[in-house]
Amino acid sequence: MLFLAGRNLLRNSLLVQLYKDFFTYGYEFCISIDYNVPECNRIEIIAALYYLFERRWIFFNIEKDKTVSAYIRGSGIDVVEDLLSEGGELFLSQLYGNLLERVSEPN
Repeated sequence: MLFLAGRNLLRNSLLVQLYKDFFTYGYEFCISIDYNVPECNRIEIIAALYYLFERRWIFFNIEKDKTVSAYIRGSGIDVVEDLLSEGGELFLSQLYGNLLERVSEPN
């Protein structure tokens, strides 16, 4: 189980990953990207996604095959850009790396 600071870093890492995907692939493709969630941290990652969703920073949905579709919303972009200006916490959140694995590359 992650400590409180770890949970915040996990949420920030997910936000940054979705932010990068949004500006790499664009909105049209981001709404159709599916991600695999690793079994080892599945509960924590789903809880973090749910938290981000409830804050209205992202949209996410769990599919029948247990993949997750998720993309960042405008308010989430604001949060990431605030983190970019703060720097330190964002750097530490990258220790988690890419937590979600794309099922396939967008067309």
